[in-house]
Parts: sequence; structure tokens; C-alpha cells
Amino acid sequence: MLRFFITTEMNTPNLLYKYKKGPVITSVLFALMLLLSGCRSNDKTETLLCELDQCVEDRADYCLVREHHADSLCALLNDSVSYYERFEIYGRLIEVYRSYNLDSQLYYAEKRLDMAQTPFGKQVSLLNYSEVLMRSGMYHETLVYMDSALQQQPLDPVLEPYYSHLRRTLFGLMKNFAVTNRERQTYHEITQQYREEMMAVHPAGSFLHELVRADYLYEEQLYDSALQVLETYEQANRVEGQYEEPVFAFTRAQIYRAMGNRDQARHYLAISAIADLRNSIHEYIALRELAVLLYEEGDVSRAYNYMVCAAQDAMAGSERVRSFETGTVYPVVQEAYMQQVRRRQYWMMAMIASVLVLLGLLTSFLLYINRKRRQLAHLNERLAQSNEDLRRSNHIKSVYVRRFMKITTIEDFDDAFLELFPDFVAQVKALLVPEAELRIKPKERLNTDFRVLALIYLGITDSKQIAEILRYSLPTIYNSRTHMRNLAKEDREHFEEKVAAL
Repeated sequence: MLRFFITTEMNTPNLLYKYKKGPVITSVLFALMLLLSGCRSNDKTETLLCELDQCVEDRADYCLVREHHADSLCALLNDSVSYYERFEIYGRLIEVYRSYNLDSQLYYAEKRLDMAQTPFGKQVSLLNYSEVLMRSGMYHETLVYMDSALQQQPLDPVLEPYYSHLRRTLFGLMKNFAVTNRERQTYHEITQQYREEMMAVHPAGSFLHELVRADYLYEEQLYDSALQVLETYEQANRVEGQYEEPVFAFTRAQIYRAMGNRDQARHYLAISAIADLRNSIHEYIALRELAVLLYEEGDVSRAYNYMVCAAQDAMAGSERVRSFETGTVYPVVQEAYMQQVRRRQYWMMAMIASVLVLLGLLTSFLLYINRKRRQLAHLNERLAQSNEDLRRSNHIKSVYVRRFMKITTIEDFDDAFLELFPDFVAQVKALLVPEAELRIKPKERLNTDFRVLALIYLGITDSKQIAEILRYSLPTIYNSRTHMRNLAKEDREHFEEKVAAL
């Protein structure tokens, strides 16, 4: 019964008009608000949203608890129960299915109405049946059955809070769906009148009295006063239970949203939505309102997930009014979500294409490296073969030089060498310091030092072989090589290498 007190007051036409403007304007405006205010969801609210995400996933488990409770009550309906017991069980089943499954609630409301015999029983059954008709959107029929409850006798005082609540809820719904401002104002005044009646029948300081009082002040746009009423009650009492916690939190969220405090509105909408889901309440607004708020802030994925959950629960509970209200906003959020999905798919395809291009380039590079590696291996083989050929050539050269020196004189070696390399002496002198004195005997064309260097030039670098070819002693060869290195202009350690490279 208490669910209708708050959750039916939502201006659906205004919501529809607002979100027809599209996500771009609202997203840009909110982005500017973030830049100016420097605020964002705090850690506590984000924790609540994560908890809510889990509740959305686990809501089927919560429904099992409600179903088990209903099954246990149905099991009591046997032939042995009395009229009053059956009437009471039907009432409890109506309560179990309230805000959970409208068809089942209608079934047991009809059962209770058909069996009602006492005046009180008929009145309460008519009000139960009127409630179901109202939730089905049959407002004219609701008024007819509520009026019929008062035709036989005055309303029982025990039922006055229930009656006032239904009337307030009914005219609140009619106000939301009114076409003209005149009708909307008329229904608003009637709704406020029944709020006053509800405050009169509930004692001051009670949960319902303070909640209705805050709702009354909220409708009069006295937001600070409405918030103060709720905060005062919360400080003195614990707000918890199947109906109290979600309704209380949703009322605070609506007040904060009207005040422009989006962070607090988001926070209390999350609290209300969590309580709704855990209590298996399919007739709710908090989750849908939170989805709208998150959609405005650009959290499209989460907004879409919540909106789908709200739509599915409204359909599962046969909540026709809630299905209609959700249906006015759902397509906008869905389109934004699909655009986001398409953008993600586009970027995914672009990333895949980029990866494929990079993979192709990498494959080409690896093939190029592999080809170069094979070429390098081939060059290394050729170089190794060249080195081997050079080694053999040097060996052959050494053999031929030794044989040549055995069958000829040193004056013949000098003539043969200088005939082949006429610039050798000048090139060697260019590597020496200017003051170097290298005397050559008159009848000779080379002296000992130049002959040693000549053999080094020919590739014979072993001092023992040089001594054997020139028929000099080994110390003479050592001294000659040391002497020439000392005469080098620079880099004496590599002097002989420079000679070999002439």
C-alpha cells in the first residue's frame, strides 16, 4: 500500500519532452557543469552503484524468496480453512504480490471480492480491487469501485488511511497524464487535499505522517523544509523495511534533484533502487530515474543496463503504468547505447585493421630480415671462402718467394719486386717521419729494412719465415721491424698493417 504514496508522482510528459532533445545537449551541459563545479560521483556513491550492479544480476534470486513466500501461503488454502482464515490468506497474498505481479494481485483481489460477506470485508475488498485497477491504468473504473465501497455504509475508520492513500495516488497519476494545465492544476489541488487527510489520520511523528508531510512540502516546492522533515525523522528513527527504506530514499532523491544536487540525488536513488531489487519490488521508479540521471551524465552503458532491468521487471510484474512510463524514456537511452555500441564496434574494427596492417608490416619486415640474413650468411660463406683462398694464396706466395729466393740473389728480388711495385719505397717513406734516414747501398735498390717491409707487404709476416727467405738472422729481423716502427709518423702499433695495406 505504501508504495503508491511516492512512486506514482512523476511527470512523464516532461521527461519525454526533455529526452527528445537527445543525448548531445544534455551531455554537453552536464560536462560544463562538471567543469564549473569540479564535482563527480564520490567513492561512496560509486560503491553503491557497484552494489546495485550486483543486485541487478542477482534479482532472480530475490524473486525466489517472494515466490517461496507466496507458495507457502497458497499451500494453506485447503478445504479445511474457515471463511475468515481464507479471507485473511487472500489479503496476505494480495500484499505479497503488491508491487511484484499485478496479474496475481488481481486474481486474489477478485477472489477476495467474490467471497466477501461482511460489510468490512466488502469495503476492504473493493479497495483492494480498486488499487489493482488503478495500477492497471483503469482510472475511471477505480473511481467507480472506490465510490461503491461507500454506498452501503460509511467507511470504516480503520480503512481511512488506505482510502486516502488510494485517492491521493489516483489523482496524482491523473495529474501526471493530464493533457491541459487546467486539469493538471485541479488534480494537483485534489492530491494535496488527500495528503492533508493522510497527515490527519496518521499521528504526528510517525513514519507515514512525516513522509506525507515531506511530500506535501516537496509538491509546494518548499525543498529545504521537506528535507528538514526527513532529516529530523531519520535522526530520531531507523528507516528500514520493505517499504520504508526505498520510499524514504526516493523522496530524498527527488528533493535533492529538485534542488539541483545531482550527487545526493544519485546517491539516494541508488539506495532506493537497491532496496527495491532486494525486496523484489517490480513497481518502482528509482532505478529508472537513476538510469536517466546516469544517461545525462554520459554513463550510457550503466544507464542502459538499468533501463533494461526496469523494463523487464515492469513487464514481468504486468505493471502497465510503469511499462508505459519506462517506454517513454527507454528508446532514447537505447538509441544512445546502440550508438555507443556502434562506435565501439567501429573502433574495434579500426583496431583490428590496424593490428592486421601492423602484422602485415611485421611479417614483411621479418621476411626482409630473413632474406637479408640468408644473404649475409651467403656473404659470410663467400668471405670465408675468400679468406681461405687468401690464406692459400699467401701460403703459395710464401712458398714461391722462398723458392724464388733460393734460386736467385737478393739483387734479383729487389729488381723483381720494384718492377711490380715501383712506388713502394716512396709510399713507405710517406709513412715515416721526415727526418728518418734509410740508407741504401749504391749497388742495391733496397736495404734490409725495405726488404722486410716488402715481404710484409706480400703477406709474409712471420719473422722466422722472413729470416729464412732473406737469409738473415732472426734478431736482425726483430731489430729491423722495431727500427721501422719507431720511425713511423703516428700509430706505431699499426705501422706494419698500414704497410700491408699500401
